[in-house]
Amino acid sequence: MSITVSDCLKLPSLRYGRVIAGKKGLTNIVNNASVLEIVDMDLSLREYDEVYKNGDLLITSFSAVKDDCKKQCQFLEYIREIGDAAVVIYYVGRVLKKIDQSLIDTADRIGLPLIIMPENRTDFYYSEVLGEVYELLHKDRESNNDFIENITSMISQIPENRRNLFTLLRLISNTLKCTISLCDTAMNNVCISKYPASNEIDEETICSLYSNSSTKDEYVVETEFKGVGMRIFQVPFTTFAYQSFLLYVADEFKTLTMEDMYRIIELLQFFTKLWNLNSRTILSNALIPSIIEGDEKKMRQLSQKLGININKINTAIMIHPGSDANSAGAAVRREMLKAIKEWAAETGREVIADTYNTYVICFAFLQADCPDELIGELISGLDAIDRNCTISVFSSDNNIFDVKQTYLLYNDYIDTAMVIFPQKKLFSYGTLLFAKKCEDILKEKNEEYRICRNILKPLFSCPDRKDLLKTLTTYYLDADCEMKKTSELLYLHRNSTQYRMNKIRSIINYRTYDSFCSQLLCTAAACFRLYCARK
Repeated sequence: MSITVSDCLKLPSLRYGRVIAGKKGLTNIVNNASVLEIVDMDLSLREYDEVYKNGDLLITSFSAVKDDCKKQCQFLEYIREIGDAAVVIYYVGRVLKKIDQSLIDTADRIGLPLIIMPENRTDFYYSEVLGEVYELLHKDRESNNDFIENITSMISQIPENRRNLFTLLRLISNTLKCTISLCDTAMNNVCISKYPASNEIDEETICSLYSNSSTKDEYVVETEFKGVGMRIFQVPFTTFAYQSFLLYVADEFKTLTMEDMYRIIELLQFFTKLWNLNSRTILSNALIPSIIEGDEKKMRQLSQKLGININKINTAIMIHPGSDANSAGAAVRREMLKAIKEWAAETGREVIADTYNTYVICFAFLQADCPDELIGELISGLDAIDRNCTISVFSSDNNIFDVKQTYLLYNDYIDTAMVIFPQKKLFSYGTLLFAKKCEDILKEKNEEYRICRNILKPLFSCPDRKDLLKTLTTYYLDADCEMKKTSELLYLHRNSTQYRMNKIRSIINYRTYDSFCSQLLCTAAACFRLYCARK
């Protein structure tokens, strides 16, 4: 059998918990229990973004985001997408003063059970739930050694955009508590999933330990790594359009058997066929993550295997779809990938493209004399698929570390940049760095914050402050400081727009013809828009 959220609610520590939303997810499988009290929301989401979990029952009080309903909802979306089974909220009424209706609506929409413990009570403890859930899972695993049904149920819930080999291996390795590495017959590592994630062992070490062991039989050896004893399996198998691969499994608990290896292979063969993966698509799917995650060795191996000259790549294009990360969003991303590959074929460009998390990532070779029309054609094609998507183009990264840093900058600040510049389609380093600057000003409330606040402060007491502030933000952030474009966006006559801008200048007493003053006024407008969006 498999343990579900409903089973956990029967435990003594959870029997007083109340399901207030997401009841259609009560059959979600629970494979672990964990606590998350978010200290840095952006950091937490970035860490979660990298892996697909396998059914965590997540315990929290939302202490660090107790006053931010938007971030609470955003967090529910993320943890459901990466495979968590349910959320249990403690200390409602004491830490989180109340459950906002938007949180309930979000949980219902995504099918994530939202369970609250009795309100205004402090005599319920995280440790009680953790202990009882772990004991329940342990008893279930002792009585049921066939993990295929459990993993298959969890895999069936994977969003389409995460149906890849790494996710599959991650679910298996987390369930079996082992490190799994997949190699081709030339010993090129295709994919590895470590348990625990912090494990220092790598694919080369696993292969070496197996090859050098004196106790080797045909498929399994007893060995040790850094003083830790382990059992390493090596099993050849065929899948992916009749290509041969080697499955390596490092088992520190020494509980797995050859029968378990055959079950793992059965899962690999079934789901790679179901998801229509072949040897080339699997290698291609692994290439983009290896570049973004800074794994230069794997990047070199995979690009050589695929016949791609990675040294010619000099431009990264990152696309943020306007669609959500659901089945409809996955279909949009597929269409975008198809459009990118057609564009590459028509223009003779060498391009690597794939989805990564909720984005579409493209690496291309674009010469300095590449006409703007070429990028314009790509943007037009993508815009026809999803008119709400944004495209960010980055050049000059000259090593894999730079690419990784660019991606982290993009992942951290693209949403902020889109709030500041809602009319913008094309983003760059400049817009992302500007978004970061505005985030830092609002967060740190430094000297720049004081100046930006004081610049706009005289407008707040005006009877027509809404019109004036909207005109100011539109002029600087949406219309590139063009009076005609500002008028069009506001549906105003040019004279009316000019009148408002003159009035603004007279009220704030700012010399906007000074380029440095204009930059500061633009920053003040951006911080104001960002602040209003997050109120």
